[in-house]
Amino acid sequence: MIPRSSTVIRWFPIVALGLAPAMTLAAPALIEVHPAPALGPVLGARAIPGQIVVLRAQTAGRVQYVAGPAGTPVRGSEIVVALDTDALLAQRAQAEAAYAAAQVAVSNGYSQYQVQLYNYGGGASPWNPFAWFGQALGAMMGNQQNPWANYLAALDNRRAAALQAQAQLQSAAYRIREIDAEIRNAYGVSPFYGVILQKDVNPGDVVQPGQSLLVLGGAGPAQVLVQVPTSMSAGLRLGAALQVDSDGRLVSARIVQIAPQADAQTHTIAVKLALPSNTGIRAGDYVTVHLPAAQSTSLGVAIPQSALLPGRSLPSVLVDVQGITQLRVLRLGEPLGNGMVQVLSGLRPGDIIVNDPPAGIGSGYRLQTTAGAAA
Repeated sequence: MIPRSSTVIRWFPIVALGLAPAMTLAAPALIEVHPAPALGPVLGARAIPGQIVVLRAQTAGRVQYVAGPAGTPVRGSEIVVALDTDALLAQRAQAEAAYAAAQVAVSNGYSQYQVQLYNYGGGASPWNPFAWFGQALGAMMGNQQNPWANYLAALDNRRAAALQAQAQLQSAAYRIREIDAEIRNAYGVSPFYGVILQKDVNPGDVVQPGQSLLVLGGAGPAQVLVQVPTSMSAGLRLGAALQVDSDGRLVSARIVQIAPQADAQTHTIAVKLALPSNTGIRAGDYVTVHLPAAQSTSLGVAIPQSALLPGRSLPSVLVDVQGITQLRVLRLGEPLGNGMVQVLSGLRPGDIIVNDPPAGIGSGYRLQTTAGAAA
């Protein structure tokens, strides 16, 4: 805005019977009205945590512990929900017993295999030529059994029994690891420092796999989730900045995620905006998001909020009309940031208005500067 004068302005009230004595006041600035920047559609949205994790039951069981209700702060790696593990501990004890039995079977199987390996021919050494001669003589006398084939078959049986015991040992070890994983899954751990957003179970509840237990939110800067109609999403790009309004405070937020496809029922696209730190916007707050304008033309004009006359039920300003103030009632639009406000009707570009007018001054006062023409 261009100030019209930095000198003293004298205000002379015009009355029907004559002119009152001049009243000298500290000079408020005269400013020229300029077009407001182009404004796009404004959509309602809500602030969400930067991180959201839903803890679901991985195994069936009874809830034994919950960290607290919604709003409870949690630390990273803290156990926030736990299921009863008595049945799993009993299963683990059974698996440990099976593992111990398999160890015994493995030891016995390999011992039997070693005995069979070095015990050919009923205890005679396989390298004893007299043993071989006796077996050959037995075969000639009608014994049709092949002693070497019998030896190999018995050796294979011992080896198979040892390998089977080894497999049972590995199966018991894997079963113990599986039960340990189920026990770990019975405890829900917070992956970050944050807060409990939603508690879906209470101690004593029986849950099934996949059932929601808790919803956790991160404690970092919040994000904004806005559902944008597909007809308004053409100009949105990752990394682009949009204005977010929270109770009259404008904050610049950056687009960090755009859904790859629209919702089939609402025909909208989910867009996430990353808010800067220390904005005061909390998860769950209602905000509005200003989308980019579809055209370059501006809507209305922009004036500083300090130009509005105080104490009036309708927004009004004083306009300089050939050196005399004239009261104008305005229709305001959206706050524009930096102390500016949009005016939809009541002013036109090029109008000269009084900024920061003194209290009690209204329409019908003559403006007169003590030095030079206004810039």
